[in-house]
Amino acid sequence: MKKYLIVLFIILAGCAHGPQSGNPAYRFAVDIPEGWRQLHTDKYFIITRDGAYLQYFMVQERPLDRPFKHTRKRLGKDMLPQEVADVIIAEITSDKNILNFELIENFPATINGHSGFKMLFTYKDLEGSTSKTLYYGFMADQSFYNLRFTAAKRHYFERDLATFVKFVDSFELIDMEMR
Repeated sequence: MKKYLIVLFIILAGCAHGPQSGNPAYRFAVDIPEGWRQLHTDKYFIITRDGAYLQYFMVQERPLDRPFKHTRKRLGKDMLPQEVADVIIAEITSDKNILNFELIENFPATINGHSGFKMLFTYKDLEGSTSKTLYYGFMADQSFYNLRFTAAKRHYFERDLATFVKFVDSFELIDMEMR
């Protein structure tokens, strides 16, 4: 595995509406598994092995004060991890593109020393394909971070689950003031 260092270029108030054009503003490092490739987007970090419709790992950082698209809810810095998980579940279930959402697990988790939560769920998309997602979330500073693995339930999820666990274990926030 190669170490992929993602550097924060600019964090400004304007960033509350998402990254500006060009490179996104990431403040974390993570190991990219061999054979996986990054897909380029200015909204989040995403990698896949066989194509995003079959499986992907995603890391997303969002400002706490930015409302969610489907519920308009916001996260607060004093929220407990399970309260944050409840907001995420409300956002997912309010998305009209997510059908037959089924929450399998939802419990506290620690992600690189940060108190958070871990959810496992399935859903169908508008074409009827069933996907399974393992979703970790936590708050640090003024941001909410989520690391998720979504894959076609039929084969790819079980095959790549151990790789995702290693991916999550390699995740670390970068202290930009120490650089």
